[in-house]
Amino acid sequence: MPKNATACPLDCPDTCGVLVETDDEGAFVRIGGNPEHSYSRGSLCGKTAIFGELLNAENRLRHPLLRKPDGEFEPVSWERAIERIVERTKGIAGERILALSYAGCMGLVNRNYPARVMHELGATETDGGICDNTATAGFEAVFGHVIGADVETMADTDLLILWGVEARRTHQHLMRSIQDLCQRGVPVIAIDIWRSDTIRSLEKWGGRGLVLNQGTDASLALALARLAFEEDAVDSEFLASECVGAGRFREHVLEHSGTTLEEAARETGIPADAIRVLGRQIADARHSFLKTGVGFTRRRNGGMSMRAVCSLAALHGSRMRLHFESPDHFAIDSGPMTQVEQRREPRRIIRHVELGAELESGRFGAVFVWGHNPAVTVPDSNRVRAGLARDDLFLVVHELFMTDTAALADVVLPATAFVEQSDIYRSYGHRVLQYGAQTLNPPDDQKSNVETFSLLARALGLPQRVWDVDEAGLCQEMLESMRARIGDEDLARVAAGEPVKLRERDVADRGTPSGKIELFSESLEAAGEPPMASYVPDDGAGGSGAYRLISAPSIATHNSTYLYSKRHARRAGGPRCYLSARDAARLPAQDGAQVRLSNEHGQITLILSVSDDVPHGAVRVDGFPDPASTPEGVSINAITSPKLTDIGDGNVLYSARVDIHAL
Repeated sequence: MPKNATACPLDCPDTCGVLVETDDEGAFVRIGGNPEHSYSRGSLCGKTAIFGELLNAENRLRHPLLRKPDGEFEPVSWERAIERIVERTKGIAGERILALSYAGCMGLVNRNYPARVMHELGATETDGGICDNTATAGFEAVFGHVIGADVETMADTDLLILWGVEARRTHQHLMRSIQDLCQRGVPVIAIDIWRSDTIRSLEKWGGRGLVLNQGTDASLALALARLAFEEDAVDSEFLASECVGAGRFREHVLEHSGTTLEEAARETGIPADAIRVLGRQIADARHSFLKTGVGFTRRRNGGMSMRAVCSLAALHGSRMRLHFESPDHFAIDSGPMTQVEQRREPRRIIRHVELGAELESGRFGAVFVWGHNPAVTVPDSNRVRAGLARDDLFLVVHELFMTDTAALADVVLPATAFVEQSDIYRSYGHRVLQYGAQTLNPPDDQKSNVETFSLLARALGLPQRVWDVDEAGLCQEMLESMRARIGDEDLARVAAGEPVKLRERDVADRGTPSGKIELFSESLEAAGEPPMASYVPDDGAGGSGAYRLISAPSIATHNSTYLYSKRHARRAGGPRCYLSARDAARLPAQDGAQVRLSNEHGQITLILSVSDDVPHGAVRVDGFPDPASTPEGVSINAITSPKLTDIGDGNVLYSARVDIHAL
């Protein structure tokens, strides 16, 4: 049977190589892994492997829907839906139109092309700050370009540190390499805020986990930096040639309160002896690998936490390879796709995290949503929902399913899935580029982002250069714009559908203001931020709840789309939270009881599971509980804050504090 190569479109660092199998008539048969993909090597995670269930789901959106005066939806033709959108938006000023998108599909063409239409309309944008803005800002402040070490070279390390990485749930293809290292006797240490699935796997394989108090990553990193200086374990030649501010950072670490072993032990909850052992392992390693996650930066002091971890890595120079993400490896310019340079009005960008307040203000008359379910995935979701439901707001949503956001819309447009459209995929976790040509026809009247927004642009009377496009042509244009980066031979391979690992990128400098690694940042100092990594306790976003929220990734579902797969929903189970036995007894509540988590932002009722993998004083919730399965009809972001991180304007999900009451 024919097999067509593409890549998984989900917002995940693994971006697995996928083979879509069809029968001789072109009908879908199954999705499998591509053995030619150098990173995923023929395997898929359990989420992607049954994506086919979503393709043929009975509850998939099949035709455009218009909201009637009585509040119900009626199916209509695409012509009528577009006509209604034009009627309602034609006279709205560009600044009062909000383009609201995120990472529902990571394809570079279908994710970015709609922005071309929005720029031509002069629409307001968001900064996309709900995921990795803060981690990126912290990394860039020290290391510059977000390229990082090649994760495929992890196998030759003599020490692996996983800092804030729940690999078992979010980097599943790394787990094979991690297990291999453990079996070879290589030390592997995972640092996290709960006894994660990764830590429990390491304990079986001979590795170990260190569970620290939430928000104290910088304290641990700076204590390890202090040990490196005290024991003369830093790479002095590297610091002299590749870094700026090394001398001032050394003085800062050795004299700054809060960096001694005893102080770090008190802050982090990790025994001083365990910190010293880790410091010695780092000093003894000749070719270590430090892999960071993103979650530990989604808090008030998140940027500083990443800066501290990066500064620690810099002290060990070429002996410690660091990887956070790798998007800059590809050197992709989205400008030709979005045509932002053609914009006639000044760009207006709002903070994504503050969406609820922005919508509540009434400043927008129309909102276009694609690849996003903001009613569930944006902090302070009760305000977001209320803002989207305003009578004076015209809401258009392009979606696969009737999500919580789509249910609030005035017009709902049915979307294609990734196998029903052509696109280009680049990972932010590894170095493989993939072109995926359309394999299947949509089952009914669904259209891709490119088709939908080009139809809209033409109906709105926008210039021909905006709407006279097709996916295949846009993909070819994007690949051609990368010729200098990819090279003729590899470009031909990508265009033919092969997964291609791009060669090392040549850069003139590191991409910081000085062109070097910056242990002292003059630019941050000028912006009023501390010029060097320091430990600043997390203030809990002003919350006073008795429990710290751990919003962990789900092992069963990836995003809210998976709520529409019956098998995935069964695997995820009911809406649960996890407490230690000690805290459950304090409520008191037994396993299986209903409990209510609440704070100044909202409340959510969940089923209690007792688990001593969760530290005392914390409560864990996995993924996004299905709002339809909670009494309040909300998910976890009903109790998260719209306050901002220290740098990067990111979300502070992990700073949330809640009270818990047994029902």
